Amino acid sequence: MKSAKIFYQSLLAVAVTSAMSMAYAYPNLPDEVAGSGTGALVGDTLYVGLGSKSDLFYGLNLKDKEAKWEKLPAFPGGARNQAVAAGVDGKLYVFGGFHNTDVADNQTAKDAYAYDTKTKEWKKLTTRSPFGTSAGTSAVAYNGKIYFLGGVNENIWDGLFQDAKAAGDNKGKVFDKYFAMSAEDFFFNPIVSSYDPATNHWANLGYFPYGGRAGAALSIKDDKMLVVNGELKAGLRTPTTELGTIGKTGIEWKKLADLPAPEGDAQQEGIAAAMGGYSNGTYIVTGGANFPGVRANYAKGVFDHRKAKAAKTFRAEIYAFDAKAGTWSIAGKLPQGVAGGVAVSYDNKVIITGGQTEGRKPVTKVQVMTYKDGKVTVE
Repeated sequence: MKSAKIFYQSLLAVAVTSAMSMAYAYPNLPDEVAGSGTGALVGDTLYVGLGSKSDLFYGLNLKDKEAKWEKLPAFPGGARNQAVAAGVDGKLYVFGGFHNTDVADNQTAKDAYAYDTKTKEWKKLTTRSPFGTSAGTSAVAYNGKIYFLGGVNENIWDGLFQDAKAAGDNKGKVFDKYFAMSAEDFFFNPIVSSYDPATNHWANLGYFPYGGRAGAALSIKDDKMLVVNGELKAGLRTPTTELGTIGKTGIEWKKLADLPAPEGDAQQEGIAAAMGGYSNGTYIVTGGANFPGVRANYAKGVFDHRKAKAAKTFRAEIYAFDAKAGTWSIAGKLPQGVAGGVAVSYDNKVIITGGQTEGRKPVTKVQVMTYKDGKVTVE
């Protein structure tokens, strides 16, 4: 009887522990927007949505451990991919991206919208981005403004898909020429800009001196803008990281250490569509995707990444930034590689939703990263 009682108590303890763990686990992202890479935190609520086949957004109150994802009214700009979003003063702002039009598929958009979390209504803004917050643009909110970095060249991007449509069965030749261009000839946007919702004003903050990027991880804390990797052209990433200090007359930049190479890799290829945030004062970044071998091929003058015969690899490494030394270390790994999800900093944790994994499969699980004592835990 005594052993049976102990066994019963053990089962009860496991059940209670499991129940507590489940109570503090965020619910899976709805399938309708799984794989999406657009969203932001507004107050205590995380908003995630859009994607190539969806005009939907969902919201989750992170403060309420019993909360469920709630569907918002449909996004008035229609279904689109790689739009960027930021939260300012109780509103969710959504800019650009690309969508299908009468001219061709995957055309860039310059419009902007705001969702009022109090009235639960969308409104199209009477503004447009100067360069088009196009595919690969990174955005972050800070001190009431929204900052933008990088993105593809909208004229080259739009022209590519227009030419491909006009070429019909010969569109493969159009893409061959595109992929064979050098990084410089992609003309990715090198200008850093900001948008002030209070005044509806865009500002030019100067050139990013290390070249245009697409899909870089971007964050700002204490007037310091941190840029992690990104794409230099189709298929080619950079392993570099940079830090900009925001001042009254612009941004003063300096180069930091490269991300270290993962174990077993010949070199760090760099990552694009990575996800990062702050946990207990330390910036951590994870995921993203790259093509192993492309950098070595590019250095040999082979610009078309497809000739490296490298499969797109979804990364799982978690990197931690030592702000004093300006260096990086690998502090852990995700259970699986993920790219293009939405990451927000909340309650000393970094919360990741959505994105894609190997085989471009959408990810529904909400993952929570916590950095402490040099290590990262993932829940």
